[in-house]
Parts: sequence; C-alpha cells; structure tokens
Amino acid sequence: MRITDISVDGFGVWHDLDLRRLSPEVTVFHGWNEAGKTTLMQFLRSVLYGVSDDRRAVYLPPVSGGRPGGSLGVVTDDGPFRINRYADRSDTDCGRVTIDMPEGEQQGDRLLREAIEHVDEATFNNVFALGLDEIQHLGTLGGSAAAQWIYRLTSGLDRIMLYDVIVGLRSSRKKLLDNADNSSKIATLLADKERLEAEIAELAGQTRTWCQRGLEIDEIDQQVATLRAEARERERRARRVEVAMNIRQQWLKRSETDTRIQSLAGLYPLESTAIADLDELNERIEEHQRQREIHKGQRHQLRQEAEDLGINEVLVRNCCRIEGLAEQQEWLESLAAQSAEFEAEADQLAERFESETSRLAQQWFGDSERRLVLTKEQLEKLAPQRTAMDAAEKQLEIAEQEYEVYRNEEEKVAAQLESATTSSERLGLPTNLQDAGEMVAKLRQRLNVEQKIEQTRRSGVELEQQARELLDGQVMPLHHYAAWGACVFGAVVLLFAFAFSQGRPELGQAGFLFLFVSVLVPVWRFFNKERMAEELDGVERQLEDLNRQLVAARTEKDELEEELPVADGSIVLRLQTAEKHLAELEDMLPVESERRRATEASRSAKSAYDSAKARVETTRRDWRGSLKALGLPEALTPKELNLLAGQYEQLAALEQKALSRADDMARRQREFDRVVTRIERLAEETGLVMEDAEPLDQLEHLLSESRLQKAHIEHRDKLRERAKELKAEEARHARTAIGLTRKRDAMFQKAGVEHETAYRKLAADLEERTRLEGERKSLTREIAAAIGNLGSEEEFAEFFTPEVVGTLEKQWEGFTSAHEATEKELDTLLKERAQLAEKQRTLAEDSTLSEKQIELGIVEANLHRAMEAWRERAVASQMLERVRHEYELHRQPETLQEATGYFRELTGGLYTRVWTPLANDILFVDREDGTSLAVESLSRGTREQLFLSVRMALISMFARRGIQLPMILDDVLVNYDERRAAVAAKVLTEFAAEGHQLLVFTCHEHILAIFKKLSADCRRLPSRFGEHFQEEVEEVVEEVIEEPEVEEVAEEEVVEEEVVEEVAEEPEVEEVAEEPEPEPDYYYTATIVPRKKLKPEPAPEPPVEVDYDYDIAPRIEPVEYDWDHDNPDHIERSEIDSQPMEEPMVYTRWG
Repeated sequence: MRITDISVDGFGVWHDLDLRRLSPEVTVFHGWNEAGKTTLMQFLRSVLYGVSDDRRAVYLPPVSGGRPGGSLGVVTDDGPFRINRYADRSDTDCGRVTIDMPEGEQQGDRLLREAIEHVDEATFNNVFALGLDEIQHLGTLGGSAAAQWIYRLTSGLDRIMLYDVIVGLRSSRKKLLDNADNSSKIATLLADKERLEAEIAELAGQTRTWCQRGLEIDEIDQQVATLRAEARERERRARRVEVAMNIRQQWLKRSETDTRIQSLAGLYPLESTAIADLDELNERIEEHQRQREIHKGQRHQLRQEAEDLGINEVLVRNCCRIEGLAEQQEWLESLAAQSAEFEAEADQLAERFESETSRLAQQWFGDSERRLVLTKEQLEKLAPQRTAMDAAEKQLEIAEQEYEVYRNEEEKVAAQLESATTSSERLGLPTNLQDAGEMVAKLRQRLNVEQKIEQTRRSGVELEQQARELLDGQVMPLHHYAAWGACVFGAVVLLFAFAFSQGRPELGQAGFLFLFVSVLVPVWRFFNKERMAEELDGVERQLEDLNRQLVAARTEKDELEEELPVADGSIVLRLQTAEKHLAELEDMLPVESERRRATEASRSAKSAYDSAKARVETTRRDWRGSLKALGLPEALTPKELNLLAGQYEQLAALEQKALSRADDMARRQREFDRVVTRIERLAEETGLVMEDAEPLDQLEHLLSESRLQKAHIEHRDKLRERAKELKAEEARHARTAIGLTRKRDAMFQKAGVEHETAYRKLAADLEERTRLEGERKSLTREIAAAIGNLGSEEEFAEFFTPEVVGTLEKQWEGFTSAHEATEKELDTLLKERAQLAEKQRTLAEDSTLSEKQIELGIVEANLHRAMEAWRERAVASQMLERVRHEYELHRQPETLQEATGYFRELTGGLYTRVWTPLANDILFVDREDGTSLAVESLSRGTREQLFLSVRMALISMFARRGIQLPMILDDVLVNYDERRAAVAAKVLTEFAAEGHQLLVFTCHEHILAIFKKLSADCRRLPSRFGEHFQEEVEEVVEEVIEEPEVEEVAEEEVVEEEVVEEVAEEPEVEEVAEEPEPEPDYYYTATIVPRKKLKPEPAPEPPVEVDYDYDIAPRIEPVEYDWDHDNPDHIERSEIDSQPMEEPMVYTRWG
C-alpha cells in the first residue's frame, strides 16, 4: 500500500489541508516546532486504525473547526481508492470508514483491512514507525541494556518479544525452585511439611483418655435407653386403662344404637330426593292437562276467523297474469315514448343525409348538385398502383438510412485508427507489433525466473530440514540403547539361570531368544546407519544442484533486468500493461481493411439511394393517370382517397340508419297494441272493467285488487298453519301427561307399595335409619379420637367385658406407681453421664491437633500446586527455547544478513557484519579488519545506525511476506553529523527505491537540504502562525508510474491540476516556467497549499456509513509480566493454570 494524497478536514491544529501526489518512495515534510508534524502523523494512524481515546482527548475537537476526520488516497494491488474516516457521531466514536472507488462506488472497510494486510496498530508502531522517542530511549540506556534492546528487535517486534517471555518464565521458575537458594517456594513448603508432621505425632497421645471417657458414656446410654423403654411401656398401659375409663359411656350408647338400626334393616332403599321427585311429577301432570284445554279453545277461534274472509277465486287464479302485465308496465310506457322518438329521429336523419351529400360534392368537385357513386370495386382497381407507390417510398427511406449508417461507420473506423496511434505514443510503449511482442515475452520470462528462484529457495529449505533429520537419525537414541542393554542383560541372566537350574528348557529358550535379539539389534543398526548415510549424501548432492540452479537463475534475472526498460511497479503489473497494449495492437490489424470495406459499402449505398428515388417518381405518375380515368381529382393522394372513401361510407351508413329508425317506430307500435288487448280481456274475465279508462289505469286497478286478494289468502294460510301448530301442541301435552302418570305408577311398583301414602311412609322410615347411622358414626369418631395411637377398638373391647369393666380403676393405680419408680432410677443415671461428658468436653476443647492437621493439608496442597506450576513453566520454557533456536537458526540469519548490508552502507564500510552466536542473547559486529565487537562497546551514534539497520531489515522481511506499508520516520537523523546524515539519507533513498514508501518528518533545514540533493519529494508544512518562508521553487520532475487503471487515474488528476495553477499565482512563489501538460498518471510536485474552496459547494449527499465488522484494538503498551503470585503461601490452582496461557505470548508472531 502506498499513500498518494492526504486530506485533513479537521484534526488538531489542521483544517482543510491537502497534501497531494506524494512520492511512492521518499516524501520529506519539513516544519518548525509546533508546526503540526506530530498531529499529521497521528492523523495518518487515526485514518488507518481509528480514533483512540488518547488521540481524541488531544486532537478532537479540531482547534480551527471543520468536520473531525479526513481521507487518504492510496494505491494497492487492487488499484487506487480513497479512505474516508470521520469521528463525529459521539464522544466515543472511533470513526466510520467509507471507501470511494474511482468509478464512484462506495464500499465498507474490507479494502482498508486488506490494504494494511490485517496488521494491527501495535505492530505498525513497533515495526513501521520509528521516532525520536525511541532514539532518545536508546541513548539513555547503558551499554549492555542498549545491546540487549537491539538484540530483541531480531527476535520479533510485533506485540510481545520472545526474549521477554523466555526471561520471565526462567525467573518465575527459579522463584518456585532454586537449588542455590533454600528460600525458594518449594523448599520452604517442604520444611513446613516436616515440622507439622513432627508436631502431630506428639499430640496424638492425648486422644486415648478421651476414648476411655467415651466408652463409659456409651455404657450409661445403654442403661438409660433400657429404663426409658420400660417407662414408656408402663406409661402406655396406664394410658390405655385411663382411656377405657373415659369412653365407657360412649361405648355402651353405641351398642344400644346398633340394636335400633338392626330393627330397621331390610327396607327398600330410596333416593334422598324420592319425595321431591314425586311432588314434581304431580305438578307436571296437572300443568300439561291445563295447557291441553287452553290450546283446544284457541283452535276453534282460528277456524271461525278464516270463514269470515271473502275471496275472489277468479281473480286469485289470474294473479300471475296480472303480475306479468304489471312487470311490463314500464315497458309499455317506454314503447309509447320510443315510437314518438323514433319518428322524430327518422325525419332528422333524412334531412342530414341530404345536407351531407351536397357538402361532400361541393368539397371534392366544386358542384353541390353532383352525385358521386364510389364503389368498392373501383377502390380495388387502385390498390396495385397504391401498393407500388408505398413500396417505392419505403425502399427510398431504407436506402437513405443504409447510406447514413455506412457513412458514419467509415468516419468511426478512421477515428479509431487515429486514436490507437496517439495512445501508443502517449504511454511510451512500442508502436510496432513485433517490438511489443518481444517485450511481453521478456517480461513473462522475467516472472518465470523469479518464481523459479522462489521455488528453488523453498526446495533448499526442505532439503536442509531433511538433511538434519537424517543426521539426527544416525545417532541411536538413549532409550534404544537402554532397551538393547536390557535385552543383553536379560539374555545373560536367563542363560546363567538355565545353567544352574538343572536343565529347565524354558529358561534356555528364553535366554537364546534374548541373545538373538541382542545380536540382531546392532546388525540392524549398522545397515540402517549405512542407508541413512547414503540418503544424506544424496540430499547434499541435491543441495549443491539447487545452489547451482539458484545462481544460474539469479544471473538470468540480472540479464533480463538489463534488457528490459527501467520502470516502476511490480513485474506483474508491468506484464499486465504490456499484454494489454499488445492485444490492442493486434486488434488494430483488421481496422484498415475494415475502413476500405466501409468506403466501398458507402458508395454502393449512395447508388441504391439514387435508384430508389427514380422509382418513386415513376409510381407517382401511374397513380395520377388511374385517378383521372375514374373521374377523380389527379391531385388526390392515397391518404386523401382513403378519406374520401371513408366519408362516402359514412354517408351511406347515415342513410341506412334513417331507414332503420322508421322500421323501429312501426315495430314498437304493433307491440303496444298487442299488450293493450290482453289487459282489456283480463278485466272482462274478473268483472273489474273501468269505464273510459286508459289501458295503464285499467292495469293499475287490476293490480291493486290482486294485491288485496293475495293479502287475504296469505292471512288465511297463516290461520291454518297456526291451527295446525295448536293441534300438535294439544296432542303433545296429552302424550306427556299420560307418560308422567305411567312413570309415577312405576315408582310405586318398584318400591313395593300400592299408593302414594305407603310410598311416603317408606321414605320416613329410611330417613330415621339414616339418622341412627349418623349418630353411630359420631360415637365411633369420639371413641377413635380418644383411643388415638394407643391401639385399635378390637384391643380395647376386652376392657368392656363384664369381668374386666369393674377393675379398671385398680389397674390404673398399679401402673402409675411402677412408672414413678422407674423415673427416679433414670434421673440418677443421667446425672452420672453428665459428669463424664463434662470431662470429655474439656479434653475435646483442645483443638491443637486438628489445627495442625488442617495446616498440614494446606501446606501439602500448596506444595502440589507449586510443583505443577514449576512443571508447566519448565515445559513452556523448553518449547519457547526450541522456537527461539529454530528462529535464530533459520529466520534470524536472514534478518541479520539484510541488516548487515544496511549497516555496512550506513557506516561507510567500517563495519562489515552483524551476527549473533547461537544460544546467546547478544549481538556482535565485525570491523573492517576482522575483529568482532559487542554492541555495548559501540558508540551512541553507531548504536543508532545499527538500530536503524535492524528496523529496515524487519520491514524488508515483512515486505517479502507480502506486507508493504509506509515507513514513518520522525527526526531519526537528528543526532547524526552532516556526513553521517548524508550517508543515512542516501541509504534511506535507496531503501525506498526497492519498493518501500518512506514519510520523513523533520524540523532541521540541513536534513531537508540533504534530501533535496537526492531528488526526494521535499515539502514544507504551512505555518499556522501566519509566517511565510521564501523558498526557491525547483523545477518539478514528473514521475510516471505504470498502473493498470490509467484512464481512472487521469480523471482524478484533472481537478488537482487546477489547484496547482492557483498556487502559481501567490506572490511568495517565484514564477515557474510553464511545463508541458502532465500525462494522465501519478506525478509529484514540491509545493503544499492549504485547500481552498473555489465556489460554494452544494450540500453533499449523506455518505453511506459502514461500521467496522471487527473491533479496533487499542494501543498496546509494553507488558509487565508478573510471573509470581502476590501471596506465595496461598496459590490457587486456577491462577497457576491461567497465567502462562492467558498471556498474549500465545499470539506472538515470531518472524
């Protein structure tokens, strides 16, 4: 990703600031102190990673107004686009991101995350941002601390340093267990455990006395339990006798009640509502008989009322005919009206026919008396001439359109040829097809060579790993040696046992088997080692071949680079541009022949157009002759002839309509007379004739009489229906009364009585028996309540026999005396037990032994947790050491090798190598004479040069992994002298030429001058205090970057050119010689001007705001690792387990 434009709407001290056409290599921003350099750097981070709380507190709201936020113009592998971020929704808004594409489309933040390659802000600050704060911090450190800090850079500098994690684990493990220090945690816990075990053994003897007191108390408890059981038994017997005395009266009364119930046994059981049901049946029978008599009287009254109605039977039979005529009443009225209307309309149409005939004769022939007869056969004779004339005119129109199309095509092909030639010259590409093809072939070969180099390098890494595995496999592991030694020892032992066991065969067989295995293992090991040695030789030979192939490929790559023209951008983009240009040239080959074909077609179309025009004139002459032969005007066109024929057709239709209206009038009159005859005949039959009445009035009289008779008939029908209903109700009441009487007789028969009085006597006896049963149940409940859980009624029945019932008082006195004696003996035993329990309690209150046992359990638990924590840290340390060894062996040499090149250039060749010994966390540098120096022995300036070299090497390593982000430098050369600063600026410029964009911020004039000499893009930030700095404007060398989307970039640059022209009019800047119009691509100027509004802008449409679909991580400060628990004596297992796993080290990226 490269930044091309910076636009600040409002951020800190900046408002409406535009920095356009930033260089893809080095851009130097110069500004005095408090000019806003730091604000501009923080703005870049805010657009890329959001507005954090710290930045919001310092830079928002903007000092000079404006909308909080701005935009960046960037170019990525996906093409150019603009990143907009504004944080004006709330006080905690980190800013929503919208992406503006060149074609006007808006998208979310997906392209931003892909552009920064998902690198978070902490990694960006630690790798791609180098400021004066870090340089000053490096200067404040001592020699060894500075050397250690620079070494940590080579171990990865994303979120967490691997070295810090390893040191933290080692320190934590020593605090848990250290052989040289007896005050370590585990040693302290072991000493506490031994002390507590000795104290517990001394306190164990005090428990014997307590056990003896417990045995004595148990014996007394057994005696107490026996006495209490005897007392409870005597108390229960006395209570039973007492209860029997109390329930004696209820028991005797219940016996009498049982005798009376027995005397009423054998009665037929009736329901509780039997008498109520009998009374209800009697009432229902009487009610139904009364209703029957009422309905019978009503039915006689209805019959008499129906006989009093007078009915005209003839009129009733003809009601349907009268209603039919009544439905035609409106129709009769309309017949009369239509007859008169049709007569008037027929007269009117006849007059209109005559007037239209005269008008048409005057219009077409100029004589109102002339009558023209135009037939369909005459019009059909004119059809061929008319068709021929229409076809000729249509052919003329088609020929004219074809001629216009071919002429436009000829002009378009000519313009296309001219445009293709101009485009090739503007892009600086070969206009010759053969040269363009050769360039595409070389670019493809260059891309294949680069892919071959990468494939060869990966194959070399795999072969080196295979060689290390084969080399390790030649050495027998220790556990294999132990197993083989066990087999040899087993064979010797079994053979000796066989020799001294008087010939036991199984021992001999096992011994010889172990001996065979012992001999077989060295033989197998020998052949396996030979095989691995041969494979190792083969791998080494393959490595040599790969090295030769790699050298040859790199040589071929250099040769191709020399043959290809110098251009910026990746090889893939250059190849795509060249292939697109080659395809355009190939597409232009048939254009010339297309132009010749279009010219020939245009001439042919012109000739066809002239021929069609002549045919039209011939058909028009034939048409005029045919009109003259029919007696029609020669000037008539086909359309006018159609109009004339249509008018005469309308005239004929008008005549036909007048005749039709006269026929309608006669037909309506006949229909009216026929209906009037029917009305008169019907009035005579019914005897309702009206003298001197109109037909409609006579019909109305018949209709009114019909309605009256119909109402009488309906009333008679209703009376008959009501009489039928009353008769049905009368029969229903009679049937119901008979059924109820039969039901009452069935009740008496079922109860075994003959009449109602006996039935009521049976119900009274049943009620008396029910009362006695209720009284018995009440007495039984009282007896059961008194007995309770002392026994059952069967057990108490023996107390009420004639022999026992008189001795109850005597039995109760005997049981009471025995119970009192048992209670006295029980009190004596309980007092003795209380004395023994007091002595035992005194011994139990001494809790020293329990406390020691609990303390011992806690110590053992803490010891187990501490040992588990030590094991976990030991395993984690071993794994991280392996990771560190792997990184130092494979990845660190690559970083150090690249840092060596930058360090050699920065020091002018004084130092030739940066290296580190394996398994050591220190760096060494080699001087020109071959001597090695540790980093702590270097001067402060040399350390800064080494620090800058390592950071540049890390950025190069990220770039090889596909992560290319701008490098931001904030006054990193402030401590260099003029010579070192010039060398460092040259190295940074060459570093940027390799494809890295650098944004350098400085407040020193000499650093700005150094970069100007190196043709870097140098700019001055505008002064916020109204100061103006006169600066000589150098001629701007416009640099063209080949991008695939050339046309879109050209559209964006039009507006930017207008802004540059305005800048040239300011008095501070000297007049610059007019330069040729720039090509439509990215180019750079050396002037920065605050953005001005040329005219009032319309209110912008609300942008489409897109929320992040991920959380913006806050800035991660350096982590202080706390590997130890605050309280060593109480370590919780959950804390020990979570500490090493929840640290961010799990997510550290090591390279």
